[in-house]
Amino acid sequence: MASLAALRSGAGLVTAAVAPPVLPLVAALAPELMTQALAITKAGELSTDNLETDRLKRLLHRITVLAVGPGLGTTPEAVEFAVGLLEASVDGKRLPAVADADALNAIAQHPERLRKMAEGRTLVLTPHPGEMARLAGLSIQEVQANRIRIARDFATKYQLILVLKGWRTLIAHPDGSIAVNSTGNPAMAKGGSGDLLTGMIAGLLAQHPRDPQRAVEAAVYLHGLAADITTRRSGIGGDQHTLLATDSLANLSRAFRFHAQGDSGYCWLQGQPRTRYPDRSSK
Repeated sequence: MASLAALRSGAGLVTAAVAPPVLPLVAALAPELMTQALAITKAGELSTDNLETDRLKRLLHRITVLAVGPGLGTTPEAVEFAVGLLEASVDGKRLPAVADADALNAIAQHPERLRKMAEGRTLVLTPHPGEMARLAGLSIQEVQANRIRIARDFATKYQLILVLKGWRTLIAHPDGSIAVNSTGNPAMAKGGSGDLLTGMIAGLLAQHPRDPQRAVEAAVYLHGLAADITTRRSGIGGDQHTLLATDSLANLSRAFRFHAQGDSGYCWLQGQPRTRYPDRSSK
């Protein structure tokens, strides 16, 4: 899902690095998607052998943005691979990187290594409140009660971009500035939505490496807008109960070209303005 979202977001070439047993299934998702096999243990889990110099060179060859996390697993070797890969991609190339899902849980086990992962490059973390609680060593209740302060403090402390997901997703930047997203709806709480966001952030960072702040903010905004458009087009009043994360992929193009009527634009607190469909031909 992350790879498909990166493609749909305009990335020219996307490679999904996965375990060999699932590689044929992933390759069948889209003919445009490239794949690369990762080394696994005898138990079929990701192996730290992937951190060997030659394997790393093949893995990172010609890569301009790295997205790590979805589907990695939480075994000790998978954790070490995730953390080691984020550290190794700083050295030399200083690749922009996005960490989500199991990569966040891996970082939470090795917080002392996070500074090196973020040093001298764009690093984006995309936790939901539970993952944020583990990263910050707090309870979920504490995170939810102080979302802006915790997001800002974490982003400035480690000099990274933090996307704290949830109602009114926050994008905190290394300089202390924070953007509050205005798009999205409760249907996005379903599994897979975060994987799409990871891919979209990576895709836009690949196209706008010199403006990472706006690239990440745009990805979050468009991710929510695509979900809003999808619920709106599913019926009068929207259908948030039946929306799947991947349903939004079909409406990413509408989100990218959506604009509100009026010379001064349009600002809304949630979703789309009721007065207009993004595609006038559909009602």
